[in-house]
Amino acid sequence: MPIDRRYAHALAFSAPLAALLAPGVARADLTSEFAATLTVDASYVTGANGATDIAFHSDGRAVITRKSGDITIRRADGTKNMLTGTFTGVDTMSEKGLLGVVSDSNNNFYFYVSNGSNSNDKHRVYKGVLNADDTLTIDMATPIIAASRNLGPGLEGPANHDGGGLFIHENMLYIGVGDTGANATPPQNKFSSCLNKGNGKVLRVNLDGTIPASNPLVGVASVTSCDTPTGNWGTDAPDERIFAWGFRNPWRIWVDPVTDLLWVGDVGETTREEVSVGAMGTHFGYPFEEGTRVYADVDGMNCDSLSPAKPCTAPQHDWARQNGYASVGGLIPQGCGWTAALGDRLLYVFAEFGGGWIHALEVESDRSAATSSTAIDMGSFTGGPVSIRQGPDEAMYVVFNGAGAVYRFSPTNQTGSDCNSSSGGAGGMAGTGNTGGAGMGGSGAGAGGATGGSAGEATGGTSGGGMSAGGTSGGMSSGGAGPAGSGGTTGGTGGMSTGGTPATGGSGGTGGAASGTGGSGGATGGTGGSTGGMTAGGAAGTGGTEEDPGCGCRVAGSRGGTLAMLAAALAFVAAFGRRRSRR
Repeated sequence: MPIDRRYAHALAFSAPLAALLAPGVARADLTSEFAATLTVDASYVTGANGATDIAFHSDGRAVITRKSGDITIRRADGTKNMLTGTFTGVDTMSEKGLLGVVSDSNNNFYFYVSNGSNSNDKHRVYKGVLNADDTLTIDMATPIIAASRNLGPGLEGPANHDGGGLFIHENMLYIGVGDTGANATPPQNKFSSCLNKGNGKVLRVNLDGTIPASNPLVGVASVTSCDTPTGNWGTDAPDERIFAWGFRNPWRIWVDPVTDLLWVGDVGETTREEVSVGAMGTHFGYPFEEGTRVYADVDGMNCDSLSPAKPCTAPQHDWARQNGYASVGGLIPQGCGWTAALGDRLLYVFAEFGGGWIHALEVESDRSAATSSTAIDMGSFTGGPVSIRQGPDEAMYVVFNGAGAVYRFSPTNQTGSDCNSSSGGAGGMAGTGNTGGAGMGGSGAGAGGATGGSAGEATGGTSGGGMSAGGTSGGMSSGGAGPAGSGGTTGGTGGMSTGGTPATGGSGGTGGAASGTGGSGGATGGTGGSTGGMTAGGAAGTGGTEEDPGCGCRVAGSRGGTLAMLAAALAFVAAFGRRRSRR
C-alpha cells in the first residue's frame, strides 16, 4: 500500500482514520458536471475488507485481492465466494500484503504478494488460474518475479514503499515496485536511481517472467548502482527487467494501448504527490525531485550524471500532501458512451487514497501528455480508493480499501460516435456455463452462448460497443459493425443491433445466425449487469456464497426471466416492423 508509517501504514489505521474508513461508510458524491452523465453502482462488491485490486475473467467473474492475503471471487450473477490460504506466509506489516492482481487474455491471473521469507526477496509475482469451482491454482514453484528465477535480484521489502502495481500490455507484464522506504526529506534513498536494483522502478517482463529483448538496459554492460538505500554510488551490471526508473512508490500504473506511454501515480515522500507519464527508459526524477519540488544532488549525483544519463522528467500534475498522501494512478476510460460522459474530452482519471477524491486530467489529442497541470474534480469518495481498472464490459471499477468495496462507474447514456467506431477495442467476453452470456463486441471474437450457435466475430467500436445480452430467442446488442453473433438456442429472432438491420434467426433448436451487425447473441439467458448495465435472465451461479450480492442482481429469479422474454419480444417486433417497412 502507498501510505507511510506516519500515516498509519496504509492499512493499519489509526483510530480516527479507521472510523472514517470503516466498512459500510463509503460515500460516492459525483460533482455536478458528472452526476448526470455517470452512473455509480456502489454495491458491485461489498464486504471485501482490505480490498486492494480487481481483475476479470472472460466469463464475467471478478477476482478481488485483499491485503490480508484473502481473495474474494465475485460471480457474474453478483454472488461471492471468499478464498483463504491461497498464499501462505503473507507479510502484512506496514504497507505489505497481497497488493495487486491483473489477468491476461487467456484468463491467467498474476498476483503481487509480500510472502518472501526474508526482506531481501520479499515481494513476489505469481501466476495462477481461476477454476470453475471458484478456487485458484497458483504456480508457486515457478514465480514470475522472485530471486529464485535468477533473472534479477529479489525485490526488497524491509518496511514501507512496497509497490504492487500490475498491468499487461502487448503480452508483457509491467510491475510497479517501491523503493523500500528509508524515509527522509530531502530524500536519501538511492534505490530509485540504482539500476542494479529492481526497487523504485517499473519492471517489464514477458508473461513467463523472462526478459524482453527490447527492454532499455538489455545489453548494457555497466550502470550506476548501489548496494544499500543510502550506500555509496558505484557501477555494476544492470537489472535488465527495468523498464523505467526514478520512482518512490509507483503504486498504480497503466500503459496507454494507443501510444505505449507509461502513466504512473507515484506516491510522494513528505511534500508532493504526482501523476507522471513517460516512455521506456525514462527517469522520473526521484530522489532528486519529488513532484515539482527539486532537491540538491544526492552525494554528488543527479539525473544527468547517472549512467545512463537521462534528464529528470517533470510530472504532469502534482499536489501538496495536505490535500492527500497517496496518489492512485488510473487510466483513460474509453468505450461506448464514455466520450459524451466525459464532456467530449480525453480524460485521464486518477484518485487519492488519503484525500478521498477522484480527479481527471484532460489529455492532448495525441495522448502524449495532459493539456494542463490543473485537474478536474470528478467527486468525493470516502472509503480509501486504491485501484482503478476498466473491465471487459467497458465500465470503470474503483476499489476502495477502507470500505472493502468496489464501485462500478458507467456512462449513463450509452450512445454516441464511440459506440459504432470500427477501430477495435476490448475483446469478446465469453458466456458462462449453460446460461448463455453477456458478450462484448470488440477487436476480438465475440463469444456465443454456451448452448447456442457458434461464436460471432466482432469488429466493434473503440472499446467494442455496448454489452450484448443473450436471451431465449436471440439477443439485443449495441455492438459496432461486424458479423452478428449466433441466434438463440430456440431460434426465433436474431440479435438486434444499433449498427445495422436485425434479422430473424434460424429454426427452433438450431440457433440460426443473425445477419445484423451487432455483437453475438446469447444462448439461454445472459449474465446480469450491474446498475446502469443491460440485464437479462438466466440461472444464478452455483457454489457457496460469502454474503448477499447487493444491488445489480436482477439476473436471477423470475424478474430476470421476464426481462429476457421482454427483450426477445422487442427484438422480434423491431425486426418484423423493419422487414415490413422495406416491402
